[in-house]
Amino acid sequence: MGSQANRNRIVRKMLRKRIVGGHNKQIDTIVNMVLPSHEQGRGRQLLEELVTDPDAPIEAYGGQRNAVRLTSISDAVDYLKENGGDVPFGFD
Repeated sequence: MGSQANRNRIVRKMLRKRIVGGHNKQIDTIVNMVLPSHEQGRGRQLLEELVTDPDAPIEAYGGQRNAVRLTSISDAVDYLKENGGDVPFGFD
C-alpha cells in the first residue's frame, strides 16, 4: 500500500475515533490500531511526518510524551477529500 493511502488510513481512523481536542493518543497506540504489524515501522514514520507537515490535520500534544491529535474535525475531512481518502459516514 502506498504512503498516501496509509496517511489517509491514519487520518480516517483518528477521525472515526474522534481523537481531537482534549482526546489524544500516543503515536504507538494509533499505529497499532490502524496498520498491520508488518507496516507499523513505516506507519510510525508516516505519522511523525504528518505531525510536522503544515498541511496535515494532525498536531503534537504537549500533555503527554509522543501524544498526537487532530487539529479539528473539518480539517481532517478536508484533508481526506483533497487526498482521495474515504470520509467516514456521518462526517461529510
